[in-house]
Amino acid sequence: MKRPKRVKSNRERSQNPVWKILRPIVFGTLAGAAICTALLLVLSLVLVAAKQLPQSLIQPITVLIAALGAFFAGYTAARMSGERGMLYGAGSALLLFGLLFLAGLAVSGESISAFMLTKGLIMVLTGAIAGILSVNKKSRRK
Repeated sequence: MKRPKRVKSNRERSQNPVWKILRPIVFGTLAGAAICTALLLVLSLVLVAAKQLPQSLIQPITVLIAALGAFFAGYTAARMSGERGMLYGAGSALLLFGLLFLAGLAVSGESISAFMLTKGLIMVLTGAIAGILSVNKKSRRK
């Protein structure tokens, strides 16, 4: 008779080196995606309320929103890990960029362009900087 698979405890999962690395990156990316979603919703409300906004402003605003999301993703990931801020920050920002790229590809058929690569580079650099700032921030323990 086959034994049922044993469910791993939280302690066993936390000792798994792959899970230890991926957990902060995934949670940081989800936090960054939530910030991007909220900011894009605000942008859509502004666009509806303004009725006339120069078309040339939309791309820079979306890059700014993506950079803010990457910053938050990198900060969150590095804060969770407590070490290697630049690596965790850049990793979570890169994963967030991948998600945004796939979403853009699925919705609008957006392809790889110089603008898209520049946006990705800005996001990764912003996430890495946020990771460094997060790890170097002093905690307020009393």
